Amino acid sequence: MNQKKLNIGILFGGKSAEHEVSLQSAKNVFEAINKEKYNPILIGIDKSGKWLLKNQSNFLLNANNPKLIKLNQASDSVALIPQSAGVISNLTKGSAELKIDVVFPILHGTFGEDGTVQGLLKLANLPFVGASVLGSAVGMDKDVMKRLLREANLPIGKFLVLKSQQAIPDFQKIKAELGLPFFVKPANMGSSVGVSKVHQETEYKDSLLKAFDFDSKIILEEFIQGREVKCSVLGNEKPIASVPGEVISNHEFYSYEAKYIDENGARLEIPAKINDQTVKKNPRACPKNISSPLL
Repeated sequence: MNQKKLNIGILFGGKSAEHEVSLQSAKNVFEAINKEKYNPILIGIDKSGKWLLKNQSNFLLNANNPKLIKLNQASDSVALIPQSAGVISNLTKGSAELKIDVVFPILHGTFGEDGTVQGLLKLANLPFVGASVLGSAVGMDKDVMKRLLREANLPIGKFLVLKSQQAIPDFQKIKAELGLPFFVKPANMGSSVGVSKVHQETEYKDSLLKAFDFDSKIILEEFIQGREVKCSVLGNEKPIASVPGEVISNHEFYSYEAKYIDENGARLEIPAKINDQTVKKNPRACPKNISSPLL
C-alpha cells in the first residue's frame, strides 16, 4: 500500500542581502529531494517580503547563472495564517491551496535564518526543518553567540563590538588589541556578505562603512591562521554528527565570491585530513554515507 506523500513547503528567497544565495540553495534542494516520497511546494519570498506560490517548472529566472539568478515574479500571492493548520491561503484567487505538512526553510540571513520565520511557524503549529527560534536567533547574532560560547568556556578569537551610534575607534588601538590583519563583519549577516579583511589603516574606515551597510552592529575580529573544518549535526535530544569536511578556499578568505560566484573559488575535502585523535573528539560521528531524511 502506497503511503500519501508528505507536502514539503520549501520556503526560499527573502528580504535579506542573501536573497540570491537562497535562490541557489532552493534550486539545489528541489533538484535533490526525493519526489517519489515527497511533494515539494515552492514558496518564494520576494525582496519586499511578498510570499509567492511558485510553479515547479519556472520558479527561477537565469537559474544557472549565480550572478543573474532571480525569482520569477509571475506567481500567485499566498499567505500562511497561524490558525490555518498548515493550509496556504491564495490571496490572488481568494481560495485555499494545498495543506503543508512540514516546512523546509531555505532562507539565508535576516528575516529567515534569525528566528523570525521560525517563530511564525511555531505560531502556526507547523513542524519545520532546522534550529528553533532561540537557536536561530543566537546563531545569527555573532556578538551574542560569541558571548555565550565564552560563558561556556569554549575557545573563541578576540573580538570587539561596534554600534553605529558610537564614535569610530582609533585604528592603532584596534591594531594593538586584535593585531593585523583583522576582520570586520556585520553582526547579523551570513554568506560573508559585508565582510572585509583589513591589512592596513587605509582600508579601515571603508571596511566599517561596508559592514554598517548591512547592520547597525558590527564585529571586529582577530585573524586566526587555521583551517576551515565543518561538521553537520542532525537531530535534537540524540544528535549525530557527520564526518568532518574541510573547505579549502582559493581566495584570500572564504568570501561571498569564493562561495557562490567563482566556480573555482573553493573546493571541499571530505573527509578532512585530520588525525584520528582529533576526530575521536566527535563521539557521535555517523557513517560516511549518511544523508538527510528529506533527500
